[in-house]
Amino acid sequence: MLIGVEGRTLQGPRYGVGRYLSSLLRELVELGDHDYLIYLSEPIEPLDFSSRNLAFEILEHAPSLLWRHGRLPMAMKLDKVDLHFSPSYFLPLVKVCPSVVVVHDLIIKVHPEWFVKDSRFRFDDLFWREVKKAEAVITVSEYSKKDIVDVLGVDPQRVTVVPEAADKIFHPLRTKTRLREVREKYGLREGFLFTAGALHTRRNFVRLIQAAGQADRLLDGDLQLLILGSPADFSLPIDIQGEAARCGLEGRVIQVEFVSDQELLSLYNACGLFVYPSLYEGFGLPVIEAMACGAPVACSNTTSLPEVAGDAAVYFDPLQIEDIAGAIVSIISDDERRREMARAGKKRAKSFSWEKAAEQTLRVFEQAVEYGK
Repeated sequence: MLIGVEGRTLQGPRYGVGRYLSSLLRELVELGDHDYLIYLSEPIEPLDFSSRNLAFEILEHAPSLLWRHGRLPMAMKLDKVDLHFSPSYFLPLVKVCPSVVVVHDLIIKVHPEWFVKDSRFRFDDLFWREVKKAEAVITVSEYSKKDIVDVLGVDPQRVTVVPEAADKIFHPLRTKTRLREVREKYGLREGFLFTAGALHTRRNFVRLIQAAGQADRLLDGDLQLLILGSPADFSLPIDIQGEAARCGLEGRVIQVEFVSDQELLSLYNACGLFVYPSLYEGFGLPVIEAMACGAPVACSNTTSLPEVAGDAAVYFDPLQIEDIAGAIVSIISDDERRREMARAGKKRAKSFSWEKAAEQTLRVFEQAVEYGK
């Protein structure tokens, strides 16, 4: 079977869906049963794996909508693709073969107020109609499946939950040298708070900064917060440094847009606490990545996060600044608790794997082709 994959999320820095697709492809080609043709609009940095079952095709560059709805289906038809796999929501309006689409979440549908108007129009007019035409829908949590069924009205039998996992690169580091080096590079002291994710309204970073300010006063210390993430497409702007100054944390909230995987590994290992205050997540991959590295995790008690983190995290109400601050203080001030959380987190992270995700995804592919005949 020849599977055509829209691979444009592999272009440029890889985070979010790009990381998802790279990790999944690595395991899919290891299964060796089918061939994968990755469609791109420009060259990419090489993946960290290769396979005789994996090939790339760069289609002529065009505006995004024309590329997806014109160039891509035309190429798949010429290449006689048996199945189209979209790892990120969208499918071509022109259907040339059976399709499987990944819907990571329905944030834009259930919370349109978090997005600028132009993106709501694009999603409402094209996105939902395309999803309903797919032979199968993959999502990453039971919470997201419930949204897809309840909000979109998709038959639950057509929706399969395939959880994500931490990449194998994320693990505890035994040497202290790398931890010291990454702290020095970004001006961080031991015990810093760390969070990661695109700068989006739903990530709730304003309340996190406010909570860090409260926690700093309660700890009577010199708390630092590192926020890793670049501005999200279509999201309302967030004034991180202005909020830090208002909360008495001027110069102590560090914002970095992008780091390498090796630096991300070091930051997870070096932090005193990974905090994830998101208001809505389809899965929340940074939580599992942090746990795999042995970082204690505090996160929101909403949407998919309790399903993902299980009993290995401390939970808080993300709308209550005092609750977030209380969680931070309770963990940062208790070294033994942090060690216990690290042990529990590493065990929890091991319950998810990309090998298992690839096996489940491949079964969906095969069922979709059979259904589409």
